[in-house]
Amino acid sequence: MSQTGRRLILITMFYCSNTLATIDINRLKQLFDSGNSQQAYEYALSQLTEHEGEAVFDYYYGAAAIDVGRASEGVFALERVLDSQPGHVAARLELARGYFILEEYARSRAEFRLLLKANPPDDVVTKVHAYLDTMRAEEGRHTTIHTAYIEASHGADSNVNSGPSDPTITFLGLVGQLNASALEQRDSFSELTANYNMATPVKPGVSLSASINGKLRSNSEHSELDTSTYTGNAGLRFLHAQDEYSIGLIAQQFNVDGNNYRSLAGLDANWSRHLSQKTTLTTFLQFLQQDFKGQTARNVNTSVLGAGLTRRLDTALSSALFTSVYTAKDDPESDSEISRQIAERDYYGGRIGTIINTSAKTSMQLSVNHQHSEYALKDINNVLRQDNYSSAELDFKYTLSRNWTLLADASYIQNNSSNSINEYSRKLASISLRYETK
Repeated sequence: MSQTGRRLILITMFYCSNTLATIDINRLKQLFDSGNSQQAYEYALSQLTEHEGEAVFDYYYGAAAIDVGRASEGVFALERVLDSQPGHVAARLELARGYFILEEYARSRAEFRLLLKANPPDDVVTKVHAYLDTMRAEEGRHTTIHTAYIEASHGADSNVNSGPSDPTITFLGLVGQLNASALEQRDSFSELTANYNMATPVKPGVSLSASINGKLRSNSEHSELDTSTYTGNAGLRFLHAQDEYSIGLIAQQFNVDGNNYRSLAGLDANWSRHLSQKTTLTTFLQFLQQDFKGQTARNVNTSVLGAGLTRRLDTALSSALFTSVYTAKDDPESDSEISRQIAERDYYGGRIGTIINTSAKTSMQLSVNHQHSEYALKDINNVLRQDNYSSAELDFKYTLSRNWTLLADASYIQNNSSNSINEYSRKLASISLRYETK
């Protein structure tokens, strides 16, 4: 056979060999991309001797191995990919995921951070941040973690004093007019919120947590209605299989125009069960003592019992539905008739809403609330007060970066009452910028 003939045969064999390799890789890719990770893994094993060391093959083999629970195999394959192609973004993401599954959090975090420096697409950034947050939470079982945020807001309030719009009232059978200052007052406001959280493990499955929150609101015109709220929580959290329990103390101070208006202290208990990977049931119980400065007739002991359900949906927008119901009672500390008229009540309510991730950086939450209250005794006008409080809220969130978030909120409140002086409507809208440590 001539030299030219032998050369032609060699070229043909080389071409056929590469064609077969390409066909093998394409089949592996198709299986993996269609979500058949188990089939992709089994097929890769049958081709491992021939294709091990090829970057494309190792990528799909490694990613499929991680999907089917063979994280160690997958990590070795993906490490080979990055040895030859350090800029392979998809392989680095899968490798970081493999380290995460193996609970090698330091190596996983290092790979994720390298990935972020490569400026990946927004959906990849979102996934990376979710893994980093999960690792932080998992590490919180073994080490103390601290988080904090500060948020500045500006907005408008159509009824800053929650006053009625109708000046006409009835008192002891006589019709009168409210002073203009008691009617609804429109204003703009600025608000500053700061929050700090700490969680530290006590022993396996048990952690101690504490938080402090402060909120200052300043109105542009009605400074006499400026408010400040300071809230502290501390408690224990218990994890057992699919259940999570928490019990803690809560204290709050609410001031108006710099003066003590209401103090609150009590006990808060919660139980959550993960019914499935997508559904969580929560129950809660509260016992609170509320004291109103200079208004002892309004001092009450409050008990609340409720339950909620959250369900993540399989949609392109990764949405979730949530709902909750509760029943509560306010018992006045004083047994006087005036206390029973203005403070003793039974009430119940519920909430339903949805969270929609509209893109990798944006999400919105829509919720509606309703509460019905019935008071114990007729008031001085011989009216047994009943209130129906309803609200609708729309919250929008845009993630500017890992630490910075832009927020926009709008809400509408309507309170209908058998006593006209307690009827009001209120519209609020605000925009906020939040910096959060993570």
